[in-house]
Amino acid sequence: MLAPGVYTGTFSSAGEGTPLNRITIESQDAANPAVISGYSAGGGYALKVTGDFWTIRNLKFTNAQKGIILDHSNDSLISGVEVYGIGYEGVHFRDGSSRGRIENSYIHDTGTVNKGFGEGIYVGSAEGSGYNQAVHDTVIRGVRLGPNVAAEHIDIKERTSGTIVEDCIFNGTGISGENYADSFIDVKGNNASIRNNTGYRNGNVLVKDAFQLHQIVAGWGINNHFSGNQLFLDNANAYVIAASNGTQAFASQNVRTPAGNLYTGNVTVY
Repeated sequence: MLAPGVYTGTFSSAGEGTPLNRITIESQDAANPAVISGYSAGGGYALKVTGDFWTIRNLKFTNAQKGIILDHSNDSLISGVEVYGIGYEGVHFRDGSSRGRIENSYIHDTGTVNKGFGEGIYVGSAEGSGYNQAVHDTVIRGVRLGPNVAAEHIDIKERTSGTIVEDCIFNGTGISGENYADSFIDVKGNNASIRNNTGYRNGNVLVKDAFQLHQIVAGWGINNHFSGNQLFLDNANAYVIAASNGTQAFASQNVRTPAGNLYTGNVTVY
């Protein structure tokens, strides 16, 4: 339990919780949250957890190269946090961290050092990274992303499965277009459900589509579902879903304003 104030350092723990005895780090006063600050947006983590069954709640994270990193941390929950002023990505579920959740949180101003690697939430790892890419059943719920998330708001990597993104709000102001960062969500894994989210392009010409699918590894990028999303794209040419070769999407009841392009590629409407 952290009293109000700023705690400066690069913090990490390998402590292991259990289903009945979770490890919890949280603010003593949720209305005046403690701030966990790194030393510089150019290097280090604010918090890195490598144990299972953690709860990280009602805290702020800033001034580090990476905000919150979960490495082989299963069944962990991030709730009510704010992550901002981060040099690279804000929150990363990495190295075999499955069944992780982030909810009711606010992520903005990421990629302040490297825009092309400034994702808001990163699920899994890129092919060849050396990390365990099997990051499954991640839930991202009720998260506000942007402004100034410089890369994709959410990047769902190859060899991940079962990611759920629901009831989130995307503010496209500040998406940079660097390193192909030109959509709210990039899906390269399988069996993702992207539902009931709201996205605002906000006149950012670098946002080409709301959601994109890419095949990096054969057999991945398939069976991904998009439903009930509302997109304010302020450009008739931007697609709600752009599915590149080898990928597969299913779409239902997605609405865009103004009227314009909805789907391109292998998208089945149901």
